[in-house]
Amino acid sequence: MTLRRFYPAIVLAVLASPSVATAANFETANFVVEAPSPELARKFGEMAEFYRKEKALEWLGHEMPQWSRKCPLQVQVSMGSAGGATTFTFGSDQSGRPIVSSQRMEIRGDAKQLLNSVLPHEVTHTVLAQHFGRPVPRWADEGGSVLSENDEERFSHDVRCREILNAGRAFVLRTLFRMTEYPRDMTVLYAQGYSVTAYLVDKGGSGREGRGKLLQFLGTGMNGNTAESWNEAARRVYGYESVDGLERAWLDALRTPPARTVARGTQPPAGDKSPTFANATSNGNRTELRTSAAPTMPLLEPPVRAVRGAAPDREPIRPVGARPQAPDYPPPVLGPPELPRTGR
Repeated sequence: MTLRRFYPAIVLAVLASPSVATAANFETANFVVEAPSPELARKFGEMAEFYRKEKALEWLGHEMPQWSRKCPLQVQVSMGSAGGATTFTFGSDQSGRPIVSSQRMEIRGDAKQLLNSVLPHEVTHTVLAQHFGRPVPRWADEGGSVLSENDEERFSHDVRCREILNAGRAFVLRTLFRMTEYPRDMTVLYAQGYSVTAYLVDKGGSGREGRGKLLQFLGTGMNGNTAESWNEAARRVYGYESVDGLERAWLDALRTPPARTVARGTQPPAGDKSPTFANATSNGNRTELRTSAAPTMPLLEPPVRAVRGAAPDREPIRPVGARPQAPDYPPPVLGPPELPRTGR
């Protein structure tokens, strides 16, 4: 089975663009990097290994073993928006255990944005895929990967989720959790997926402990991917009576407006003093400054609440290589809550 994960800003451009004519290659223990210059190829290779170790420690508590097949990483540096795509082929080993058979990563955009957000986002996909050996639920795969992005990107997703809720575009969680296809409105999946993922990680104790509980939650819910399996996951891992109870708690948590966090002093890989990494968002030594600076999008006054409403007609976007599947659930959404808005 082949599955493609999207970072939506420029995925069509990535897929449509020709290979870089003057590309240089650099190999690490786990990646084969193709980039516009030898210097960039080396830098992206080193950072890919850096994030691979860091994200494995954050999610799994230990480093991953070396991959038997190196992951091709194509880097295209350009002006404008940044994004990427990662393709996985899933199979099984000799004992029948599900595994990732192969993977390929493509990223494109401004070098600083690629290093600070897109690359750790895509590498997080590989950690989650390697852990489960099979496709991870869309909302958690993207939401967990957004956790690896820089502070400004996470803040924007937080604000965007509140706007989506107020516009009645969000999915009820019992639908979101069981989705096996990308929806037409990809913004909803990313913003809502990030918001729910961040809430569950915090609920589970934050940090490594919170991520570990989220993995337990996903493992239980993915076991059959039924309404009852997700209700069981909510009860067993977080103590909610059902997914609906979890949803009410998540919405209640959104009564607190989002806060902007600015990271300073983040440490790049040892020996690298390049200003390219000045704003990278690893969880190394850092100081955090909370500021009331106006966001790029309007904040919504708390509380955020939701009323269930009728669903629009949705045609899912299918990842390249994925088999079409007829969903066995209705697509309800969270309806408009009629909240006052504060704009700037």
